[in-house]
Amino acid sequence: MDEKKELKPLQNDGRKRTVAYGGIMFVVFVWGSVPLFTNYLRNYYSGAIYTAMSALVVSLTLFLICIPKLKYYNKDYLKVAVPTGLFYSLANIFQKVGLPYTTPTKYAFLENLSCLVVPVLMYFFIKKKPGVLTTISSVMCLIGCFVLSGISFSGDGFKIGLGEILCALAGIFYGVNIAGTGAFAKKLYAPMYVMTQMIVNAIIAFPMAIAFNYIKINGAPIDPIKFTWDAKLIFAAVSVFLISSTLCWIIRTNSMKYVNASVVAVMMPFSISKSIWVEQVP
Repeated sequence: MDEKKELKPLQNDGRKRTVAYGGIMFVVFVWGSVPLFTNYLRNYYSGAIYTAMSALVVSLTLFLICIPKLKYYNKDYLKVAVPTGLFYSLANIFQKVGLPYTTPTKYAFLENLSCLVVPVLMYFFIKKKPGVLTTISSVMCLIGCFVLSGISFSGDGFKIGLGEILCALAGIFYGVNIAGTGAFAKKLYAPMYVMTQMIVNAIIAFPMAIAFNYIKINGAPIDPIKFTWDAKLIFAAVSVFLISSTLCWIIRTNSMKYVNASVVAVMMPFSISKSIWVEQVP
């Protein structure tokens, strides 16, 4: 009888871990498919404005979802979600702004610097020493992204410019967000945690959108403000925000309670590879 009681928690953890992996794969699929829509919407919304809109919509949506749980909100959410939200916000903005200045293939490689950042930070945060398999997987993942991207350091294959710098920073900052979530958010209510991150994102994104409109390189703004009030386009954008940002972020945050952060960092590149394929299909 005692053995059966001891087995039940282990079996439940096994089922939760299986569901968590399924959740991560769902997020990978959605985030890999989203460029099909965002590429179209980018014709009407600049990168920083699109990021700010997303942060605002997701923040308000999650606030409504969290109303019954707000009485449980405490400083633990601020201590974890504010810094991870800050890095996520910067990564998101650098990604959106950097993409027009580089190619999808270079971006695919550079953003996956997070594969190397996460194991190192997990050791720094909670002294979780990366195993041999984790280390090999992280390195192979980055090498694989480089090979699949079809870029090289010879000739005109790879040049370091504004786009490459911004995308590399995005990859590093996404890694900080993943590691911070994996290390410190396991006991936090996922919607409330993500809500705090997105509020931070919104606070940062709008001023950045204005700044990028006035900061110029070679006489042109880095990211000139572009926005339309067309109801159909706004509805399409909000729909993408609710699925790719609200739903997927809640699923990923919950899944990371049962899946190692380094594993998540290695799985995420599959969404990047899929997005490149989507972008290249005529």
